[in-house]
Amino acid sequence: MDKSEIHARLIEMVTPLCQARDLELWGIDLLFAAGGRHKIVRVYLDSAQGVGIDECTEVSRHLSLALDVEENIIPGAFTLEVSSPGLERPFFSLEQMKAYVDHPVRIRLENPLDGRKNFKGRLLAIDPPKFTLSDDSDTFELNWEDVGKANLIYEPYDQGKPGKR
Repeated sequence: MDKSEIHARLIEMVTPLCQARDLELWGIDLLFAAGGRHKIVRVYLDSAQGVGIDECTEVSRHLSLALDVEENIIPGAFTLEVSSPGLERPFFSLEQMKAYVDHPVRIRLENPLDGRKNFKGRLLAIDPPKFTLSDDSDTFELNWEDVGKANLIYEPYDQGKPGKR
């Protein structure tokens, strides 16, 4: 199985586990080192109420058992990590970013745009498949299909306000 097939199969397995617990599958990262020796499967769960360690533990236990039964999905040893997306959540789709317009984001492109792969700025607009990002001096229109990695940048509410430390 290639990575896209593994990813699709994991979505099929995790989705009902999430639905049974009123959770949302935020995304799945497959990190396979060159040569396939070290494999990490990261599953991110979310919900309107937040996700606690108990929910992560329960989904992890059930998914681990299911992967043991269907051992052909991820050949060899791997590490399974189940967590919430966290404060600097990764984005797995442009749709997920819609709720974060006017928030700071970090983008890494697969291929350079004007010699640049890394962008950091405020998300201004989303017009699929493109989105607009602005840093202190420039505005960039990026295509989601070119994105290798995208994350929210945590910005505390009191950041930059005088008298707050």
